[in-house]
Amino acid sequence: MKLRWWLIFDQTIQQINAIFSNIDAQTLEFAKATGLKCQEGCGTCCSFPDIETTVAEVLPLAQYLWDQGKADEVLDAMQVDPTQKICHFYKPNPYFPSQGRCSIYAYRPGLCRLFGYSARRDKYDKLQLTTCKIIKNNLPDACQNAQQHLDQGLPVPIVSAHLMNISNIDPIHGQKLLPINQAIQKAVELVGFAREKN
Repeated sequence: MKLRWWLIFDQTIQQINAIFSNIDAQTLEFAKATGLKCQEGCGTCCSFPDIETTVAEVLPLAQYLWDQGKADEVLDAMQVDPTQKICHFYKPNPYFPSQGRCSIYAYRPGLCRLFGYSARRDKYDKLQLTTCKIIKNNLPDACQNAQQHLDQGLPVPIVSAHLMNISNIDPIHGQKLLPINQAIQKAVELVGFAREKN
């Protein structure tokens, strides 16, 4: 029974990682075809205090933290300031406050992977580019090119489809959006509990 408990978690994490790999491949192709790109060093999207994700999407991160022996350290740090709203893993550049980096980039959740390089369906079921204001302001031609490619059927991750895929993999932890630090904390606790049961 103990082994079965961990196998379920491990299978869920593998399926989520497969979704992330697919998103990364699609966004890379989309960026190449359209010319969309983030401004170098920009961390604006990470600095917003209202970023949300599901617990399921940060299970791969939680597993990584346990594997690296960093889970307890992260949980302790989050307990010190439970009101911190900006992602715990965002590291602002001390010299340029509008810049920064993700310290767990390979394990970032789906929302972070989709931001700037995805689409949503409008009320007419037409795909509309979803990108940030900085990209829109700095690369208007690339944004127009991206929308034209969308109109012509270029594959791109769709936010609602992504959320549904995550929910289908893990209906318990993949439906409710939580502030990112809360989701990370819950995921780390869940993986730790599953390992204890193993």
